[in-house]
Amino acid sequence: MTLIHFSIQLTTYSHLLVESELFGHEKGAFTGADSQKPGRLELAHGGTLFIDEIGDVPLQVQVKLLRVLQEKTIMRVGGTRTIYSDFRLVAATHRNIAHMVARGEFREDLYYRINVVPIHIPPLRQRVENILLLSDHFIRRYAAKYHRSELPMTAEDENRLEAYNWPGNVRELKNVLERASLLSEKGTIDFNLPTGTASSTHNPFEDLPSMDEIQRRYIRYVLEHTNGKQSGQEGAAEILGMNRSTLYNRMKKLDM
Repeated sequence: MTLIHFSIQLTTYSHLLVESELFGHEKGAFTGADSQKPGRLELAHGGTLFIDEIGDVPLQVQVKLLRVLQEKTIMRVGGTRTIYSDFRLVAATHRNIAHMVARGEFREDLYYRINVVPIHIPPLRQRVENILLLSDHFIRRYAAKYHRSELPMTAEDENRLEAYNWPGNVRELKNVLERASLLSEKGTIDFNLPTGTASSTHNPFEDLPSMDEIQRRYIRYVLEHTNGKQSGQEGAAEILGMNRSTLYNRMKKLDM
């Protein structure tokens, strides 16, 4: 069975590009459409389509997506032929879709159409028992990927991983372990976890952090406050006084 994955990032995808990626396009449908291209909805026929961050799908595209789910037919951008596609949809988002519906940012009919079997995954800090299992998995993966020997974790390493609150959830854990796999030497692993949190010291600058580290700590603090919500009303970007793309680029620059 085929699994097709599509991740929505409004900092990367324009409205037309989202529609093109999902529905496909015909040659000459728009500037840059040099050839015919099937979309993810078409390729997922007989399999499963996973849409990551479905809360970021533009309203104009939501209308067409609802029609596909109801009628199982699609039409490529610039096309005239109806294409049949029967697939299972799995969607994920960090946003509160019910609140978006109330604010008119997400179609209510599409929300009820996709909200068949909702699964809430709590943040990693609420699943401490999973941290070491995931860590072992990622260390093995990156050791194989970068042709490095697997580095053993000490009891102190394990305690540090479990004590940290992981505001970036599993993505942050993966980044920390990938960096550790690349940079650790002498048969030991160095996670380079942030230090100097409010719970461990009364003075957040006691360890004389760099300006980049100060930004990392504050962004993590705000993300924890918003439960990982980056954009929208009461999101981290709004609290920090910047738009989502600026926050994303800042986090990327800070290696978060």
